[in-house]
Amino acid sequence: MTRAEAKMIAEELYKLMQKGNCLPERYLNAKEAAELLGWPLQTLYNKVGELPHTKVGKRLRFKESSLRQYMGD
Repeated sequence: MTRAEAKMIAEELYKLMQKGNCLPERYLNAKEAAELLGWPLQTLYNKVGELPHTKVGKRLRFKESSLRQYMGD
């Protein structure tokens, strides 16, 4: 990679960061989601129908931003 290419990439990254598009959405597993909510893991499983989530195979994944909205943050 040349210096010119590196500079161009850095400039594009800077523009994306200014727009707030710098990080992809973070997905949490059940344990991480329970910790974020301050709940025991079993409570999370009991309330999974109330929470926005996605299943990846048999595993549950929770969007961090959606859980924060659920908490009212």
